[in-house]
Amino acid sequence: CYLALAKGALIPRHVLILPIGHYQSVVEVSSEVLEEMEKYKSALRSFYKSKGERCVLFERNYKSQHLQLQVVPVPLDRCTTEDIKEAFTVQAQEQQIELMEIPQHTDLKQIAPPGTPYFYVELDSGEKLFYRIQKHFPLQFGREVLASEVVLNIPTRADWRECKQSREEEENDCKQLRDDFQPYDFAWED
Repeated sequence: CYLALAKGALIPRHVLILPIGHYQSVVEVSSEVLEEMEKYKSALRSFYKSKGERCVLFERNYKSQHLQLQVVPVPLDRCTTEDIKEAFTVQAQEQQIELMEIPQHTDLKQIAPPGTPYFYVELDSGEKLFYRIQKHFPLQFGREVLASEVVLNIPTRADWRECKQSREEEENDCKQLRDDFQPYDFAWED
């Protein structure tokens, strides 16, 4: 696995955890890849905490060929984990999306066999919300919720295409992230 800055990031330090092999979703990865993804999640939680931020992760396995685990930092002083959970729940209800809470130690593979389209959110409390996609699903749903007034209050950044940066800005952000994250990066130790 490796980290990459999200193209059209919602906010600075919005990253993706990406497996090196070709996988469509988290439920299809091997136990070794899953273990490495968990290490990155843990490292990112510690990293964001040091910056006064909480960590929200989401994955949309729908109309996509490649697994992308989105990891978005939310400043602690912006809102609580409960506010974020409620924002996802309320916006889901408004769009007839039935997000269900899944037990903390439940493996996604237990509820979503490979090939199942789904949307999944993991909050910094460890709480997990899941939706098995039936027909239509808004592709930007995770971003829309996090960009909403309740959470990050940057509604104009919900669509990643509106957040393009120049190559130079991307390179500067990448270098900054690499330098800042290095003390938390377990891959440097291997």
